[in-house]
Amino acid sequence: MMSRSKRLVRRWLALALVVVALVQASPLIAADHAGVAPELWLPTPPGEEWRIIQGYACGTHNGWDRYSLDLVRVGGPSAGAPVRAAADGVIFVWARRSGTLILRHEGNLYTMYTHMQRAENPQVGRIVARGEVIGAVGDRGSPGIVHLHFTAFTAEGPWARNRRSVPLRFVEGYDLPEIGGCNQHGGKVLVAGSAPLSNVEGIGFAGAEIGRWYSGDVRIEFSGAAMTAGYRAGWGADPAGATPEMTTPNGSISLAEAGEGLHTLFVRGWDRNGQQTIATFGPVGYDITPPEPPPAMEPIFLKAGQTTPITWEPAGDAASGVAGYRIYIGNDPDGVSEWFTPLPEIEAPPMASGEHLLRVQPIDYAGNAGEWTTIARVVARP
Repeated sequence: MMSRSKRLVRRWLALALVVVALVQASPLIAADHAGVAPELWLPTPPGEEWRIIQGYACGTHNGWDRYSLDLVRVGGPSAGAPVRAAADGVIFVWARRSGTLILRHEGNLYTMYTHMQRAENPQVGRIVARGEVIGAVGDRGSPGIVHLHFTAFTAEGPWARNRRSVPLRFVEGYDLPEIGGCNQHGGKVLVAGSAPLSNVEGIGFAGAEIGRWYSGDVRIEFSGAAMTAGYRAGWGADPAGATPEMTTPNGSISLAEAGEGLHTLFVRGWDRNGQQTIATFGPVGYDITPPEPPPAMEPIFLKAGQTTPITWEPAGDAASGVAGYRIYIGNDPDGVSEWFTPLPEIEAPPMASGEHLLRVQPIDYAGNAGEWTTIARVVARP
C-alpha cells in the first residue's frame, strides 16, 4: 500500500505538470516557475503615501511573522482604505474575527493582510489578480490605531505548515532587508506605483490585467503622447481610418462590449503632427457563464477508516476553463464546504462505515462558481 506522503508527492507533482502545461498552452495562465516567488506590489492604494509605524523584529513582530509591516495612511484616515493583492494568487483563508485574509501564490509563497474591516468576496479558492482590491483597512483583532498589517511568508504542504516570514521587496523599488535592531524600517514612507497615462510615451493602458479572465465588466482606459489628437479603438482588429473617430487625448472601452471569450484591444492614435500609432492590449478574457458540473459516477466503494484517493471526470467550461473544485463528503444532501482542490481528485479522509455523498462545485478561472452537485455515493465498508 502506498504511503500517504508518497501519494501527496504524486498529487503535487501531477499538479505541477498540469500548471506547466497550461502556462505553455495559454497566455492567460501567468504563473512563475515553481520555487520562484512572484514580484510583490505594495498592497496600498496607488499614488498614496503610507508610513511604516511598526517594522521588523519589534513589538508584536517577533514570532514567525518577524518580517511584517504595520502601515498607516499619511495625511488622511486609514480606516476603509482599499487593500490590494500584492501578487496574483488564490484566496487561502479568510478569518473574519481578526480581519485576516491570506493569499496563496506560486513558489510556496503566501501574503497575509490583517485587521481588515471587511474582505471583498472572500471565497476560498477564488482567483485574484495583483492590484485587485481584496478588502478595506480596519482594526479587527487589534482595536486602537487603525492600520494594515502585511506579511509575506513561505510554508509547506496543503495546510501551510512551518510558516516563515521573508524580508520584503516591492516592484515600486522598495527593498527592505534585515538590518538588525528593533522596528527595522520604521518611519519609512512607501508609495504604491501609479503612472499617469497621459505621460506615457506612445499609448498606455490601465484598468485591467493582461492574461486575466473577468466575470464582470471592466473599463480599459488608454492614453498617451501618441494619441493627443484623438484615436480609434476596437476589439479584435485594427480600427483603420484616415481620421480619428474621437478627438480626445484619452479614452476607455467596456470589456463586456466584446462579449464572452478572449479579446485583444486595438487602439490607433493620432498625435499633434498627424502621425499614427497602433497599439494593442491583451489578451483579456470575459466569462460570465459558470462551469458545467462533472458527470455522475457509479458508487465508490472503499475501506472504512482509511484514506483513499478518489477521482472523477473533469467539469466543463467553454471559456476560461476550470480552475478547481470545492468538495463536500458527508450525509447532508445539500452539504457544502470550503475544501478546495485544483484537480478532479482528492485523498478522502478516513470515514466511518456507511454511505456518504460526494458533492462538488466547479469554479472557473474567472471566479464563476457552478452548482453544487452530488456526483457519487461513497460506501465505506468495514
